[in-house]
Amino acid sequence: MRLFTYFLTFFLIFLQTNAKELRIDFSNEGMKIFKKRGFGKKTIYTNAKDEKGWFLRAEADGTATGLGMEIDKDLLKEMPFLNITFKIEKDFDSIDQKTKDGHDWAARIMVGHGKKIGSKLVSLAHSSFLKEGYLQQSPWTKGSRDYVISNDKSGEWHTRKINVKELLEKTHGISFTNFIAIFSDSNNSKQKIIAYYRDIYFSSE
Repeated sequence: MRLFTYFLTFFLIFLQTNAKELRIDFSNEGMKIFKKRGFGKKTIYTNAKDEKGWFLRAEADGTATGLGMEIDKDLLKEMPFLNITFKIEKDFDSIDQKTKDGHDWAARIMVGHGKKIGSKLVSLAHSSFLKEGYLQQSPWTKGSRDYVISNDKSGEWHTRKINVKELLEKTHGISFTNFIAIFSDSNNSKQKIIAYYRDIYFSSE
């Protein structure tokens, strides 16, 4: 999907809990500075809180919008792992995510070298149709890779930890990311999906 030129100046508030962990803040204070960028109609992002803390809800209905932030390019030297917890309330009925017409993702986190021309990106994605570990070049953009980190169909919260430094080295020959973005989209398939994100943070181990 042609969305990669939109990730130059995104902002999320973040909280550094210690020298080896950097967390995204989904609280009301954090939500005040969220900026959205996308393609066409906008995905709806709302935050809420339960007994485990703050989370983000994403609802896409033929829409494509992301939330993101710029980060220090040296971050992965100390904290190469990205931890992601999410759940899928409503997934796609049936799409072929290997094609342009089906290239939508209920939940994904994007990292890499975002720039106007020549971006090198990886989408850490949930898919109900592709196996965990599946890796492909985006059918829309030469400089983007889709990497399936979850095939969980339970509808419950689940967590994945990825060494994004190693993944970026493998896919693009770079060892840094200058941004992180949350992206739920359905603008190609025109279906409705609902996903949730929480506890997104970089860590040293």
